[in-house]
Amino acid sequence: MQNVGLLFGGKSAEHEISILSARNIDNILNQIPVSVAWLYLNRAGAFFLIESEGFPGADDLEKLNELSEQADTTSAIKAGSIIGHPISLMPGTLSPVRKAENGESINIDVFFPIVHGTGGEDGVLQGLFHTLDRPFVGCDVFASALGMDKSAMKVHLEKAGIPSARYIAVQAHERGNIEFAEIQKTLGLPVFVKPARQGSSVGVSRAGDAESFQRALDLAFRFDSCVLIEEQILGKEIECAVMGNEEPAASIIGQILPRDGFYSYESKYIDADGAKLLIPADISEADSERTRTLAMQTFRALYCEGLARIDCFLTAEGKIYINEINTLPGFTNISMYPTLWEKSGLGRPELLKALLDLAIQRQRRQDRLETRH
Repeated sequence: MQNVGLLFGGKSAEHEISILSARNIDNILNQIPVSVAWLYLNRAGAFFLIESEGFPGADDLEKLNELSEQADTTSAIKAGSIIGHPISLMPGTLSPVRKAENGESINIDVFFPIVHGTGGEDGVLQGLFHTLDRPFVGCDVFASALGMDKSAMKVHLEKAGIPSARYIAVQAHERGNIEFAEIQKTLGLPVFVKPARQGSSVGVSRAGDAESFQRALDLAFRFDSCVLIEEQILGKEIECAVMGNEEPAASIIGQILPRDGFYSYESKYIDADGAKLLIPADISEADSERTRTLAMQTFRALYCEGLARIDCFLTAEGKIYINEINTLPGFTNISMYPTLWEKSGLGRPELLKALLDLAIQRQRRQDRLETRH
């Protein structure tokens, strides 16, 4: 039986969402079936193998966070109904993942990371998996970094001739040079202000005047040292799920109908009535096909493999703009990525099996490359 290391948590603002995604993925993986090791990345960035009767509860994981702040990182920690075994990583060995307390091997055939946000979907973990010489689900290092860094993503989209909203990128040390009047003249109003390297709409605000603009900057700079100021694109907010390596495929198109016109963090995860998901989207077949084609072009232009969700705007004039790409999209019960594939005829167990297979295929391709000359 295949041994899957389900890695979740993380040192990011999306810690809680990662746990929700992992819980759902674990339930689906058990239907394949595979053997799952729960690998928790706590809020400080420490790795733990979780021992529990069922998928660990959020309260116990939070207790583990509190206890691990002062505990011996080479000893197991009892937190509520779970036990956290600190992990040691030993690259270059046959068993690179082990319990720190006794050196016992943790057998991992393939990693399934669902660590949203910084330190998880930005290429950091992906580089670690390469160091451990283990396959992993999702995009590789460079594509993950591009997907997370919206300012870098914009440059590559422009180079590929793929349309996206006009923007201005601002570093924290440049904030004093920002003139609201110039922003208004260049991008119009309202604008969206967002951290360049966050997901799930964390730190994102809409600003329509000087006062709300300054508040939006304050919020965005809490989460990143680089902030994007984007023009507002009026149109339908549509999304496409893409999966594959060399030959990606695209799902049907879904549509987001936010209650307040902005698909915020609360709308996605907290307020059950914050947004409506419409699948298939209320668009023509021709627009749907154009969106699918542009989504796959974007997937390739940003060097993606495995999976990604492509978020777009479709204007009344029929223009399609890429909003962003998410290389480790949410996997909660209501998340768009698995739902789009389910509505396209691919069940959730089959979807996860396909993603695991794509990870193995990429590793085999990588293993065929010469390492000496």
